[in-house]
Amino acid sequence: MISVQKLDTSSFDKVYPLLREHDPSLTEHTWKSLFNYQWSREEEYCGYGLFDDQEVVGFIGLLFTKRVIANKFQNFCNLTTWVVKEQYRDRSLSLMLPILRLKNHTITDLSASDGVIRISKRLGFQELDARVTVLFPSGILGSSLLFKNLQITQNQDIISKTLKDNDLQVFQDHLPYPHCGHLLAYNSSGYCYVIYTVVKNHKLSHCYIQYISNPELFSKYSLVIRAKIAKGGHTPIVVVDSRIVRELKLPFSYELPLQLTKLYKSNNLRAEQIDNLYSELVLLNFSTLPASFRELWNEVNFRSRLRQFFLGK
Repeated sequence: MISVQKLDTSSFDKVYPLLREHDPSLTEHTWKSLFNYQWSREEEYCGYGLFDDQEVVGFIGLLFTKRVIANKFQNFCNLTTWVVKEQYRDRSLSLMLPILRLKNHTITDLSASDGVIRISKRLGFQELDARVTVLFPSGILGSSLLFKNLQITQNQDIISKTLKDNDLQVFQDHLPYPHCGHLLAYNSSGYCYVIYTVVKNHKLSHCYIQYISNPELFSKYSLVIRAKIAKGGHTPIVVVDSRIVRELKLPFSYELPLQLTKLYKSNNLRAEQIDNLYSELVLLNFSTLPASFRELWNEVNFRSRLRQFFLGK
């Protein structure tokens, strides 16, 4: 008998064989993070399973959180890993239907495949973003000597003592994940807190900015901030979803189409109010950087050109 059932943390062992088959490159520990993620939530379940008697033949993960956006509490649900065995694909939508009945939630899907995008748009989802902004290394132009009134630290003790209210909660919630980097830039006028993930892969390792608390301060000091992030992550470039920085003036940046279009469904929030925190991009630590970017990087020989221009080498 085919049925759809809610899943909680105790369901992992039943679902793991399906997840391992879906993507064997991810470890059991990584997959388990979708079930036992560390931030608090009101909902006790973490997804839905499609069952054929006792066997899990389909899965969709749900990452819930409540956040303060524009001084109001907002409920979020991030969809992840919608996978169904081929012979049961005609039942795929049965996993989505209960999610569409969620009340007062902003629903995001940050890694939708082409097929899922087509289905989701028919269900009322909109494009959250389709482009990424590449922040090229700034070298000497990003030197802190040029910004003497700005302090930058990645010391977690200093960060925790400086952050306030919601930013402090965000910091504490993402501290358990070792691939998350935390940077604080501050001066007498305020601070900018940045969370980024360090993505190491064969295409092009990079730091992926997931959250910026103060876009105006980030824009003003982006050269030195990106230099510190790249150095801390030991990567050549820094990237950020374009919607997060769309209104900012960022020198030495380049915009590219995303490899994976991000989607959202919300009655309360605009696209630019939605970041990537509390999502699969953090837990599973993968990137939406276009596959073509590696070829672009090689084609124009960015490494040598940028070193010559920025570092004089």
